[in-house]
Amino acid sequence: MKVTLVSDWHPLSIGGVQSHVRYLAKFLKEQELEVHIISRKTHATMETMPGSMSQHKFIFIDALFPLNTIFIPPKKSRLEKVLREIRPDIVHSHHAFTLLSLLSLELASKHRIPRVLTNHSITLGYEYSYLWKPSSIFFTPIKQWLSHANVVISVSKAADKFISNFLKNTIKRLIIPNGVDTEKYKPPKEPPKTPTVLFIGRLVHRKGPHLLLKSFKNVIREVPEAKLIIVGRGYMETILRSMAAVLDLRRNIVFKGFVSEEEKISLLGKSMVVAIPSIYGESFGIVAVEAFATGNPVVAFKVGGLSEIVDHGVNGFLVNTWNIKRFSDYLITLLLDRKLRRKMSERARVKAERNYSWKIISKRIYKVYLALHSEKSLSLC
Repeated sequence: MKVTLVSDWHPLSIGGVQSHVRYLAKFLKEQELEVHIISRKTHATMETMPGSMSQHKFIFIDALFPLNTIFIPPKKSRLEKVLREIRPDIVHSHHAFTLLSLLSLELASKHRIPRVLTNHSITLGYEYSYLWKPSSIFFTPIKQWLSHANVVISVSKAADKFISNFLKNTIKRLIIPNGVDTEKYKPPKEPPKTPTVLFIGRLVHRKGPHLLLKSFKNVIREVPEAKLIIVGRGYMETILRSMAAVLDLRRNIVFKGFVSEEEKISLLGKSMVVAIPSIYGESFGIVAVEAFATGNPVVAFKVGGLSEIVDHGVNGFLVNTWNIKRFSDYLITLLLDRKLRRKMSERARVKAERNYSWKIISKRIYKVYLALHSEKSLSLC
């Protein structure tokens, strides 16, 4: 079977959608599928091509205007020509609100190619359908594009609830979460010795790094030797560095910036707990399952898909949003209570293997492809 994955983000750039596409391609390839990736040359790419990505066929669609942004429409004629040349059995678009992804659904429908869309996003107030249903009239063009999908997969119940406001009842909806490579992400041979909290994510407001710094000030009162490692970059970095100075945390905080995947795994192995202080817009939380796979319990605010991943008191702790004191208390508990941390670590790893292994997730997605492929004979006009 020939599968074409479509994403507006360069597959070798940093982000949750990009990571999903990379690993899905890898594990579909292991099931002997031919995988093509259609994308755009947006965002900075990683220095090295991870894993087996060099085995896949990349096709990049230029924008109508030479600007490095996903908000400029892609060349529709070029995309159609590429689909004609590839002649895929399945087109699988990623992200429900970006132009290349949506156009690929329209063109695949035109050529009677079965179509899958994965929704990776939610927004503030996603749970209030009574607000989104009426306002969705302003999204009529997007709703028309979305209507071309045969199946819409969402990465969480939260994402499914949000996308349901824009879909016809006739479109099949499924929930299949993000995955993690549990052979690559695994617990270290020796447990970490330094009390270390790890944050991985963009340094933007919705990810809540500013709240984590306030919380960590409470942590070092109880655990003076504690370290906070911050991985990622964003427009808040200068503000966060200033906050660290004002809060007298500079000796306890390390800003790592962007790191390779190998270094990220190494940092996960050296940490005792992963903090995810996102305050809204978290449709899934791939850092949480990466933490689980490496045996790290998670402390997170109870938002979006995170509340579906973290089992409170079992493999981590969930905190009501903005409750900085409670967030701090749970971080302190996990840094000081070795026995509890070990139990949570073991349970976290088990959940990653049972629920989020890419071997399992990719097979579930492959079954969707097979079901669609068997329903219709395919032809390109």
